[in-house]
Amino acid sequence: MQILLTGGSGLLGTELLKLSTNVLAPNRNELDIRDASAVAAYVANAAPGVILHAAAVTNNREIEVDPAAALEVNIKGTANVALACLGTDIRLVYVSTDYVYKGDRGNYAETDELLPSNLYAWTKLAGEAAVRAVPNHLIIRTSFGASKFDYTQAFADKWTSKDYVDRIAPKILKAATGAVKGVLNIGGPRRTIYDYAVERNQEVTKVRLSGSSLESPVDTSLNLDKWDSLDD
Repeated sequence: MQILLTGGSGLLGTELLKLSTNVLAPNRNELDIRDASAVAAYVANAAPGVILHAAAVTNNREIEVDPAAALEVNIKGTANVALACLGTDIRLVYVSTDYVYKGDRGNYAETDELLPSNLYAWTKLAGEAAVRAVPNHLIIRTSFGASKFDYTQAFADKWTSKDYVDRIAPKILKAATGAVKGVLNIGGPRRTIYDYAVERNQEVTKVRLSGSSLESPVDTSLNLDKWDSLDD
């Protein structure tokens, strides 16, 4: 099955390309998802069985200052990809974020209330809305980081299901090429950001949310029962 991957040069896309040779990953010059007619023409010519849509603007600090790029890519670009799938048998798989959940209690199931905690997550949720128009769609809510934690400090009181991209990418590829539809949480075990970080960087020190000037949800950990049932 031919997979068309957007965002192939990103952290996740780079890892996905290591896992399969049956992936077409055009760069931004070859496919500008902000251009609806260009997306429609490219998709019609490539005729993929699956579009794995991972392209996104993700830096929330930059988005809060200037949201234009996120609106163009995360919302408009995703809508353009969804439009190109309408009237076809293409399966559209969209990589969303755990930050669409409220983030106050954790263990979020796919059917739980959604209340994004920052503008980035709001743009991703808007993308989810567009993807739902495609009959054969899968929305993956997840969180991942580079293969090594590169910061010197990590929150010891912020909980997550975030995992390293080399662990998350194979799960996303498996889900994308499978039959599951709707919404699917994918992640690692519930743990603090510090515990996640120190697994691969022993030099990291603990900090607390109370000492940060940034507002951040305290617990976006995911209920992975649906994934676990597929993985059996």
